[in-house]
Amino acid sequence: MPFGRGFFTAACLILIALTCIAIAKRLERERRLLARLRGIQAYDPEHAVNLDRLNDDERDAAHLLANAGVLRVEGNRCYIRQVELKSFRRRRLRVVLVGATAALFLGVVIFVAILR
Repeated sequence: MPFGRGFFTAACLILIALTCIAIAKRLERERRLLARLRGIQAYDPEHAVNLDRLNDDERDAAHLLANAGVLRVEGNRCYIRQVELKSFRRRRLRVVLVGATAALFLGVVIFVAILR
């Protein structure tokens, strides 16, 4: 075997870290977009934001949030659906906590495997 157990362990830990970073980046993009839309009070179609005014990351986040049911995209404009926002925050918090716990558990398991 060309690579040892240490290489495999390091690769697993790096994979866990990169996954956590990617998820945190996605959550931060969504948080910033929601903050921006709340700042301009885009809660109804009259105050909706044109998607052309958003950068690529914000447009991607808008489509992800629309799929989650938090944003409403009508034509080329989007706005926040306030009714769904509270339940979305609770669901998102649960996902973050479960993901962080799973990453910590995997890290500990790999660490224990190194010590053996």
